[in-house]
Amino acid sequence: MTFRPMPVLTVLSMISLVILIMLGNWQYSRYSEKKAQGVVANDVFETASVEIDTSNSGNSQQVYGIIDGEPVWRRYVPGRIDGEGPVVLVLWDAVSGTDPVAVGIESLGAYERRANVFLRPAQTGGLAGSSKPQRDLWYGFNGTAMLENLGYGETDPRVVEADELTVRLGEDMSRSRLTENPYAMLSGRDPLPPERHFGYALTWWGMAIGLIGVYLAFHRSQGRLKFGRKP
Repeated sequence: MTFRPMPVLTVLSMISLVILIMLGNWQYSRYSEKKAQGVVANDVFETASVEIDTSNSGNSQQVYGIIDGEPVWRRYVPGRIDGEGPVVLVLWDAVSGTDPVAVGIESLGAYERRANVFLRPAQTGGLAGSSKPQRDLWYGFNGTAMLENLGYGETDPRVVEADELTVRLGEDMSRSRLTENPYAMLSGRDPLPPERHFGYALTWWGMAIGLIGVYLAFHRSQGRLKFGRKP
């Protein structure tokens, strides 16, 4: 066998090969970590009972977001935990699609779900600057401004985010699904299951093998790689 590698191509291929293998190894390590953890109970969630302020004649404050890869409008309403204390913002549900659908606060009932209660800082800049308070629409969460829009004077209100969230279909509100709420923790959740990381690892490693095949095939087509004895 004779092999005369092209210097520049060989260097670039080696660099790419190392990167692909490192990416595959990283995804496999994430897979191993998550499989080792198993199903971990999230102790931050407790049953939250909130008395919705149905005396407010306004509508829910709708915040744009992404859930399960699709755009949604998360609908927040005012209430008090156990019927007392300062006003909090409660994530009632969400509506999928790009068109928001308002819900009247006075039409709502009791709220009791496993939820996380925390203070979420206001989002500024970017799409948040395109919010339309006069239409109860927000492209970034701003609890103080949202409550002010409903006639309350509380500053830095806490938010109640349920562990699981009902997402209603915008085109047909009678249809809905229950899904994990990615906004239930301030730091966010890792939405990828272990098997997805394993799939990504196989993809990166497969690309590395493919790169080797292309590299060798190209050299053979150029007469730089020959099998058999020298003549």
